[in-house]
Amino acid sequence: MSELEKFIKQEHDSFNEEYLPLGHENRFLMKLEKDKLDKESSMKFWRVAAAIIVLLVAGGSLLLPRFNSPADVQYGSMSLSEVSADMANIEMYYTSELEKKYKDLQEMAETDMSVRELFDELAILKDQYEELEKDLYRSGSNDRVILAMIENFRLRLSLVEKLENIKQEKSKS
Repeated sequence: MSELEKFIKQEHDSFNEEYLPLGHENRFLMKLEKDKLDKESSMKFWRVAAAIIVLLVAGGSLLLPRFNSPADVQYGSMSLSEVSADMANIEMYYTSELEKKYKDLQEMAETDMSVRELFDELAILKDQYEELEKDLYRSGSNDRVILAMIENFRLRLSLVEKLENIKQEKSKS
C-alpha cells in the first residue's frame, strides 16, 4: 500500500467534516439541466437553419436551369434592344426595313425560282439570327456576337435589295 492510500485511510473522517452549503447540489443540478437545454435549443436552431439552406439550394438548382436553358426561347435568347439604346435603334431600323421590303417581294417568290432561292437564303439567315440571339444571351453581350447579329441584318437587307432590283428589272421588261 502506498503512503497516499495510508494517509487517506487515516484521515478519512476529516474529509467528511466539511459539508456543502444547503441547496448547493440542487443549484448545481439546475445549472447542468439549463446547459443541457441551451445546447438542445442551439442544436435545434442549427438543424432548422441547415434544413432551410438545403431547401433553398435544392430549389435554386431546380429552378435556375429552367431560366438558363438554351432550348427555352422565352428565357434563352436576348435581342439587341436589350443590350443598349443604340443597339435597340439599330435593331429597329433593320427590322422595319426588312419587314417593309419583304412584304412587297413575297409574291415574286411564287413565280420565279431564282427569287425563291434568295428567299430560302433569307430564311436561313433568319434562323442563324435566332441562334445568334441565343448566343448573345449565353455570352452576356459579347461584342463579337453583337457584330455578327448586325452583319446578319446587313446580309438580309442586301438580299432584299437584290430582290428589289430583280423586281424592277422584271417590271421594265
